[in-house]
Amino acid sequence: GVKLNLVAIQAKPVMSDYANAEAFYQKMADLMARASRQADFSLPTLVVFPEGIGLPLAFVPQTYHQIGDAKSIAQVLMRALPKNLPRFTRALLRFRTSVIRTVFLETALEAEDIYVTTFSTLAREYGVYLCAGCIYLPHIEEEAVKGRHIVSRRVYNQSYLFNPNGVCLRRTPKINLAPPTEPRFGFSPGNRSDLMPVDTKIGRLGTLVCYDAFHRSLIERMDAMGVETLINPSHNERRWGVPAGFNEAITVGEAWLHHGLPTMIQGREHLKYGVSAMLVGPVFDVRSHGQSRICKNLGHAGVDPRQSILAEASVDEEDVICATVDVIGPSATSPNGLVMEVPDIPARTATEARYGGA
Repeated sequence: GVKLNLVAIQAKPVMSDYANAEAFYQKMADLMARASRQADFSLPTLVVFPEGIGLPLAFVPQTYHQIGDAKSIAQVLMRALPKNLPRFTRALLRFRTSVIRTVFLETALEAEDIYVTTFSTLAREYGVYLCAGCIYLPHIEEEAVKGRHIVSRRVYNQSYLFNPNGVCLRRTPKINLAPPTEPRFGFSPGNRSDLMPVDTKIGRLGTLVCYDAFHRSLIERMDAMGVETLINPSHNERRWGVPAGFNEAITVGEAWLHHGLPTMIQGREHLKYGVSAMLVGPVFDVRSHGQSRICKNLGHAGVDPRQSILAEASVDEEDVICATVDVIGPSATSPNGLVMEVPDIPARTATEARYGGA
């Protein structure tokens, strides 16, 4: 079979990493360089960044020199608003929605530009499939007449997936918003119909953002659609070792083990692997705790999920983990599972050689 690297990047960014587009790119490029030292990027590779990695792009680059010693995101916005009043007054009139959502709408095109440019460039430079974690954005469309523009006033927690050519294959919104932060900010949940698999040269990929992977019906949907590798960019605000909110008998870390991907993918028909990449460290008053994991389906339900873990990061530290696994890409099998003859095409680039074909 074809070998595939699964890589989870557990990132611990600081505010200065969001000062401007260059700072953000440099931080993400440093993390990719670290990943490339740990995993053999001459093999087909999927790299997953954490949920929340793009959140500060909505307000930090625009206000970095005005933030001072702000302790909370609300304080940042309150300090920044007076100095950017004309712009945000116009935006409030235009969007006619809450102040916080207005900020995300008003800066969306700039924030998405930094996010997409950074991650599409890194995917192309390293020749990997790359899940760019998440960013909070309205739906942005691009077409000839209007150019890049915002389609609606709803702001979603969205995850973008890029291929080794740096092209965005799919954007997946989060369906189940996690309390307390997301509903408080007035973000909107995505629709179940937005959850669609992507057929790639490394097999069928699907994304469930964070809490969505704790929902059995969404895992069932992904499995039913033939997803083989489930991408789970994640963020968790509670300490890993404290009792879980819904069950005092287990810790938060145990909840992620027994109710998250390591348990949820067991015994399923198509789901083979799960990659959960977590954000760690504080972003103002939003604290991030966790442990990224790569797990596999052991073939039957009811197994000890610990046995399924192929790689696990150190808790709350910046870390990069990887696992090399077997994969059968769609190029190798026909829909009925018979091996198809793959024509021998002379490879033109390293990326093409690695992923088989153009």
